[in-house]
Amino acid sequence: MHVVDDDHGVRESLYRLLYRAGYEVKLYSSGGAFLQGYDGAPGCVILDLVMPHMRGEVLLEEILRRQLNVAVLVLTGHATVESAIRVMRAGAFDLLEKPFDASQLLLILGQVLDRARPFFARRALAQDYQQRLATLTPSERKVMDLMLAGLTSQEIADRRGNSKKTIDIHRARVIKKMCVGSTAELIKCSIVLGG
Repeated sequence: MHVVDDDHGVRESLYRLLYRAGYEVKLYSSGGAFLQGYDGAPGCVILDLVMPHMRGEVLLEEILRRQLNVAVLVLTGHATVESAIRVMRAGAFDLLEKPFDASQLLLILGQVLDRARPFFARRALAQDYQQRLATLTPSERKVMDLMLAGLTSQEIADRRGNSKKTIDIHRARVIKKMCVGSTAELIKCSIVLGG
């Protein structure tokens, strides 16, 4: 759990509440401090919308741009319909208006984490897919792209000026390196995970 709030009292209060609820909690006094201290592990950011130096909305956009593996719960003392729409469109999982009581925060936090689980799983699979993609040689990547376009080994060989046997070897390496069992599974992974 990451708490990003410029108000020391709010940070400490949230720390005590979340710690007692069984969460591991890290505190940050600014968006910049969070971006520097984030370790890459999946988690949740409880983010104050109004902070000096880097507003919460700017941090939220940066979290999205960097594709950090976190769900964001935004806290604000001045919620409007427009601000709620803005932060939800920017990627926040939920918004909670201050002041709030502890049970309300813990309930919403639980809901955010429940909704975030599939997000975390998909993000982890996508990162794994990208790592496997990086193991392909340039030739294997070109062959894979043509496989994804639905070309047969002979069609790929004709396009690339290689023998069908060479292309079959590249196809087998692609299937192995991408940890899939077939071209159909490779296509499905590419569609779902964005390769």
